[in-house]
Amino acid sequence: MSVVIIGGGPAGRAALALLPGARLVARPAVTAWHATPGRIWVEDASGVHALPFTRLLLCADEPLLLLALGCAFAHGRPVVDGRGETSVPGIFAAGAILGAATPEAAALQAGIAARALAGQPVQGAIAPPPPRPLPEAPRRDPGAMAALLGTPPGPARNAAALAEALRQSPPAPARPVGFAALAALAGAPPDPLPAQADQEALA
Repeated sequence: MSVVIIGGGPAGRAALALLPGARLVARPAVTAWHATPGRIWVEDASGVHALPFTRLLLCADEPLLLLALGCAFAHGRPVVDGRGETSVPGIFAAGAILGAATPEAAALQAGIAARALAGQPVQGAIAPPPPRPLPEAPRRDPGAMAALLGTPPGPARNAAALAEALRQSPPAPARPVGFAALAALAGAPPDPLPAQADQEALA
């Protein structure tokens, strides 16, 4: 089982203590910027690459990652059961993404989710998360959406991006990513084709 934990705050640290073999993705060293089924796309000092996972626990407030994985949302929050599992099996949420009010509450949620993820007995349950107000705004054109995604992440930016992503598909990247790092994924350009010349004289 390959487990990835996203978020280096109280919830992420609490989960890692219970899942010592898990891979922790935490800024500033590593930034998770997009997700596809079974993979988290991250950017670090070496560039952009994918981390495979069979189980995922999202503790950071990065709702667009869960949206990209097909998780259901209600009132601006991911839909989870009492163990923190989302509507997509094997993907869990706890802490800031669920609106935990204190570091202690975030760590408690992460402990429940981490034990459930590992198949261990769970004590207690995660309460339904509080609603996240989403801004009412007309649909942005591509230029305005690009400008929004280029702004530093934060509660207001995340809410606006989530509201926009819920209106359209495909889901937008959760965070800005360096174009140089992204371009490196393409590898070397193909060899140029040989020059072509007309074999017949032009009239």
